[in-house]
Amino acid sequence: MSAHSRGGSTVLTHTYRTCGEAGALAAVRVAASVTDPGFSFDEGLDSMSISTGKPARRRPTAGASGAIRREFGSDLVHRLDQLCSHGRSEGPVDLSRDYLAAAVAAAVGTLVGGPIVPALCAVYVGVRQRHLSNLTHECIHTKFTRSPRANRIFGHLITVTLGEPFTPYKRSHRVHHARLGSPDDPMLRSYISRNANRRWPDTTAFVVHVIIKNAAWELPKFGFLTLAAKSRDETWTAAVSRWTAWVAAIALAATCGHLTEFALYWALPLICVRPVITWLTDLGNHAGLIESDDPILQTRGWTSHALTRHLLGGHNDDMYHPIHHWCPNIGWRQLPAAADILRAEFPRWPEVPWCSGFFFRRRSTPDRPSVIEDIVVRLNSQTQQTRPIPGHHPAREERHERQ
Repeated sequence: MSAHSRGGSTVLTHTYRTCGEAGALAAVRVAASVTDPGFSFDEGLDSMSISTGKPARRRPTAGASGAIRREFGSDLVHRLDQLCSHGRSEGPVDLSRDYLAAAVAAAVGTLVGGPIVPALCAVYVGVRQRHLSNLTHECIHTKFTRSPRANRIFGHLITVTLGEPFTPYKRSHRVHHARLGSPDDPMLRSYISRNANRRWPDTTAFVVHVIIKNAAWELPKFGFLTLAAKSRDETWTAAVSRWTAWVAAIALAATCGHLTEFALYWALPLICVRPVITWLTDLGNHAGLIESDDPILQTRGWTSHALTRHLLGGHNDDMYHPIHHWCPNIGWRQLPAAADILRAEFPRWPEVPWCSGFFFRRRSTPDRPSVIEDIVVRLNSQTQQTRPIPGHHPAREERHERQ
């Protein structure tokens, strides 16, 4: 490059920084007319670039892997990428709505009293805590807002209220996506440690041994250890900060005379209810499918009536989980639109495991199995039973897998 060219580039860069894009383009127009009277600025603009020292803003994409791109084809991938161009301003509104719903449930339980209504309200708070963890999941994939920094901040704030560290969960979830179905996958490890990766004679046996027995002890223990213990890959600074925040919240509740309400309508659901809801959705996501070699068939989607969708569907990630794994950057609001596109244009869509009803087959779709039924059938069709992973310690290794 000549000294004249280097000098021109420096001038343009300085002009851009001081006068903006319009000033820089005007300088280019003047320089071009002086050095080459026959130069057409408008014709040459497409082939020109101005070095400003600022990286170009990357166009949002759906985040499809190479294998999924080959399955879908470039045209279909482009259509899915376009879904990611929507704004991401609703995240804080979703967050406020979930916290408000939990607060209203706690207020109703406190005002009505009695044994039944407070218990139902506490369970509903646990459901909303699961919804909040879905929003943490949005932060991990940088789709809660457009700003990566804001996603990190919101992610840390949400997980503090849920009593868990953000960074270990983020690392664990990235392993889950990158190593789905491998021995390193935290989800597969949780299935193995809780007997969700073996054959069962029928759905009743599966529900009793995999859901009810785990809900009675293993899952509450898991919830308590998540809250009270330090994660293996959590820094001491982060752990102490998290515990300090909780001690401050408990002290504030006690000072205000609401320690019982805080325990009943936040801490207890966090330990006893939210882990059970998470376990149910985790089973629906991959159980019976996770070890498939075909990425199209490793994940399950489902639909159901409005109440089940609200209680277990959260912010759509669990109901549309195949699409989330194929295109992890698509926000939860756009997942139904992505499903419509794939249903119409993806030739292999009929092969995708998609259930109707979670616990029971719906009468409106008698030809489609429920989630629990589909899990049991697929587990029983496996030729080999997966053996536990040697040296596996679920209380330490699974603590922060939430999706």
